[in-house]
Amino acid sequence: MEILAVDIGMYWSQYVWPFMMFIIGLSLVVFVHEFGHFLAAKWAGVAVQEFALGFGKKILGFRRGETLYRINAVPLGGYIKMLGQEDFNPGATAEHDPRSWQRAPAGKKIVILSAGVAMNVVFSIIVFVIVYMNGIRFIAPVVGSTQPGLPAATVVLPDEVAEAMGVEEAVGLQAGDRILNVNGKKIRRFSQVQMAAILSDDDETFDLTVARKVKGREITFNVTLTPKKSEVGPFGEHYIFGIGRPVSTVIEESGKKGYAAKEKFKKHDRIVEIAGEPIENFWDITPALRSGAGKEVEFVVERKGQKVRVKVKPMEISGRTGGNDKENLSILGMSPRIRVAAVFKDSPAKKAGLKPDDIILSYAGEDSPSRAELLEINKKFADKETTISILRNDKVLNLKITPAKDKKNENVLVGIITTTEQDKVLVASVYPDSPAAEASIAKGAIITKINDTPVNTWAQMYAALRSSVGKKVVLTYTTAGSKQKGAVEVLTNKIFDPEKYSFTSPAIGVVSILKTDPIRGNPLEAIAWSAEDTTVWMISVYKSLRNIFKGRASTKGLSGPVGIGAIAVAKGREGIVDIAYFMAMLSALVAVFNFLPLPVLDGGHVVLTLVEKIRGGPIPTKVMIGIQLTGWVLIGGLFLAITFQDIARHFFGKW
Repeated sequence: MEILAVDIGMYWSQYVWPFMMFIIGLSLVVFVHEFGHFLAAKWAGVAVQEFALGFGKKILGFRRGETLYRINAVPLGGYIKMLGQEDFNPGATAEHDPRSWQRAPAGKKIVILSAGVAMNVVFSIIVFVIVYMNGIRFIAPVVGSTQPGLPAATVVLPDEVAEAMGVEEAVGLQAGDRILNVNGKKIRRFSQVQMAAILSDDDETFDLTVARKVKGREITFNVTLTPKKSEVGPFGEHYIFGIGRPVSTVIEESGKKGYAAKEKFKKHDRIVEIAGEPIENFWDITPALRSGAGKEVEFVVERKGQKVRVKVKPMEISGRTGGNDKENLSILGMSPRIRVAAVFKDSPAKKAGLKPDDIILSYAGEDSPSRAELLEINKKFADKETTISILRNDKVLNLKITPAKDKKNENVLVGIITTTEQDKVLVASVYPDSPAAEASIAKGAIITKINDTPVNTWAQMYAALRSSVGKKVVLTYTTAGSKQKGAVEVLTNKIFDPEKYSFTSPAIGVVSILKTDPIRGNPLEAIAWSAEDTTVWMISVYKSLRNIFKGRASTKGLSGPVGIGAIAVAKGREGIVDIAYFMAMLSALVAVFNFLPLPVLDGGHVVLTLVEKIRGGPIPTKVMIGIQLTGWVLIGGLFLAITFQDIARHFFGKW
């Protein structure tokens, strides 16, 4: 019974109550919209026959005066029905009734049509004010990571930053950098940085003011970034700076493997020490892990007020130097063999029999292909069967596989997520003109020593090189059974920068997102912030549509009821304040969408009213019916397409 109670409590808090909050919030958004139309119609002297929340069959209803108030079965919208307002039979109602929609002057019609939008805007502002007066925590505007090759990672920082860091040239933002302003506007949340890039116009640049702690003091500097198109993902192509979200030092979900002792991490553990070094912020973690590279690392976590020690097996390393920016890991231009991290459902890889942890030995006759080579082979064998050899549990398996072309974006994929083989320093590829190539190291070589230090893993090789920066380095390796040596005359930071590498452990699992302290203001501050947020979210609709038409954004970024509901449930799990902010944002978006000049929507009706005013009479019945029918087909088709897309993305992991 106790287990059952826990399960019921979990489902209530994680699904039922968040979904109920979404339904309540959505109903409020719809109610204020329709109430705006209702009040305006009463003001204009137009009779309101029905006021409905939702569509479909009536669940509850009562009549007061001339109006039937009803709640319908499908809570995804609502409407008011005015006397004389029939979309598909505009001439069938009482044209001569002085209180009919048809007899209302054009000016009053426009007021009635605009009132719903106005009420949504007012609702957004009021809810935002309440949220900001109560206090809300956003994802902190802090750099969590940068993606190689993208603007945030490649921007050259001002000379004063390099001088403060003690290097010749400082390149790229780094974890822990705080973003203070974008184009002179103060930043309160991480999403403001993301949205600036996503909604950017052609060749638009952004000036970011950034704060960084260097050797115990904080320096502030400016950088200019131009967004770059992302790789295809669940939301299609869009423009990004290449800045990853920040995380905290609190473990949200423990891993399932990778432990070197019986004690394991647990949910809500807060990391306070790694390898003897104190940890205060998430950006302290990577430097601490670097010092323990290639070794068993001892973590100290705070758990329910007590300090617990957890010993973890050597970390997995990722990062790139030596001119190769296409691999998951590259040291001096050398990259390891590919390890399969995950296999997608119904993919060519799944059909071929690939499994996580398989090491790819050869592909289409190419021994130990690098990630870049794998992608090229995919293109060469699009929709053609070839052979892939993998190593699984010390056994070699030869499988048949057919790379498939994605009809939507022309990419040719096999359906795997790749990582690298970490526990054997076998070189799968060597980048041309890299330090490794100049040292005569070739594909297939196995590195055994760095100077006099034996190395058995890539992390150990990193550690040996890290301690040899500024010195001559001799790499001992075997190839074709023969022991050989290659030299790097001076290991400089330019060809091997230890700071370019990060370390992770499957023992840790998921770390929670870093959030701001509660942002709370007095009434005047809350009003200013709410007006700003309402305006920003409304403008975002127009910018998003502009970018879709210009090809700068994908329709995959659009969300319908299913997608919005999934986001709302996630926000509901965070608390009532977070879902209140989301519903205020949704109200602002609904206001703009409803006022687009499309048939069926309020904006379309405004356009038709203006046309009637200009031509001096009503639009012919057949024409009006055709316009309304076209509008319903367009909106209905869009609704179905986006709903299908949402279902595919959220429930089947596609798109």
